[in-house]
Amino acid sequence: MRIAEAIPQRRASFTIIYQEKLLMSRVERLALYVALTALTAFAIDGVLPTMPMIESAFDAESSFSGAQIITTFVLGMVVGELVIGPISDALGRRPAVIAGLIVFVIGTVVAATADNFAAVIIGRFIQGIGVTGPKIGTRAMIRDRYEGADMAKIMSVIFTLLVVVPMIAPALGALIAAVAGWRGVFWSYLMLAAGLGAWLWLRHPETLPVEKRVPLSPRRLWQNFRKMLFRMNVMPIVIATGFVFGAQLTYFAVAANLFGAVYGVSAMMPVFFALLATGTALALMLNVWVVGRTGMEAPIFAGILVLGLSGTGLLVAAVLYGGHPPLAILLGLTWFGFFALGLLFGNLNAFAMRPLGDLAGLGSSFIASVSSLVAFVFASVVETVVGAPVWALAWAFTLAAPLSAFFILLAIPACSRKQFYQNIRNRK
Repeated sequence: MRIAEAIPQRRASFTIIYQEKLLMSRVERLALYVALTALTAFAIDGVLPTMPMIESAFDAESSFSGAQIITTFVLGMVVGELVIGPISDALGRRPAVIAGLIVFVIGTVVAATADNFAAVIIGRFIQGIGVTGPKIGTRAMIRDRYEGADMAKIMSVIFTLLVVVPMIAPALGALIAAVAGWRGVFWSYLMLAAGLGAWLWLRHPETLPVEKRVPLSPRRLWQNFRKMLFRMNVMPIVIATGFVFGAQLTYFAVAANLFGAVYGVSAMMPVFFALLATGTALALMLNVWVVGRTGMEAPIFAGILVLGLSGTGLLVAAVLYGGHPPLAILLGLTWFGFFALGLLFGNLNAFAMRPLGDLAGLGSSFIASVSSLVAFVFASVVETVVGAPVWALAWAFTLAAPLSAFFILLAIPACSRKQFYQNIRNRK
């Protein structure tokens, strides 16, 4: 009898010890969160050096353009971001992330084995849907595990580390493409996604308890979406975020032609990406200090002002130099645009999330999806109508500033504007 009782006790003790040995350290957990979140940036930035190769491989079929390799990926994100939040709330975080990675791998295989430009575009669209699994799911895991100041610290560290991705991703993409061609870049995406999926599944536990899961209910989802769609202190901010993202997306869409066809320095594109990323990095570091002293409002309007001045400067330079300003002037003015983006992204997302309260989980997906849709439409229109890379970049920065400012002001009720501006002045 005693022996029979001792066996399950020993098994239980062994299980506890085994689980304790497998527990992730804080450093490993943070590394996993950074890697999962960084997949989106790698999928966008890493493919940029290969865009001329893909166009050349398929003789730049007239119905498609290299810019669509980027914009279609973002369109896929619109679809994925809309559904992944509710799925992760209903089934758990790990299944949502793994499912997203599987879809991403499917899209990667479609693009890597493509025999025409249309297949590459379809693969990129599927990749965009899939990448939202790790993107949204990781945020939800962080929200489950951390609260208050701890959550803020974790998110700050993650976003700070993510600034490195735009600095190294184009260089890695160019290096892989030089060795294995443009298809090799897509195969590297497959290996990265598979590795991240295995790491998560083997090492990271589920963070959403069964009792806290929310069954999928189309009716309730539609009711909650309607609440956000018609909230004047949320929806205009989301649209403003989309215009800001659209300015950056336009740059991604035209970068290959800008540095290749226009300036003939495609080999230096990774270096220029790293240089411009320092503007965003500096803004993020300054923002941590500024927000604690002024709140979110001041850096938001400072970012809009700098973005508008950067775009206006690019327009003036394009006029003075016949659409081909010196590279140093282009890089300098674009650097200030990227500095403005660093001030705007985090603050606008936080500004939109602030009124949502218990809708925070669904709100995160809603904000990401709608802002990505606005960005896709904005960047596609600018790139199609304007065409020339320098002019497209200049008009994107110039137009994004007043449009986002208009919608931010629209979100502030008239009776609150006086207090809003008073808060800015008092915090200076």
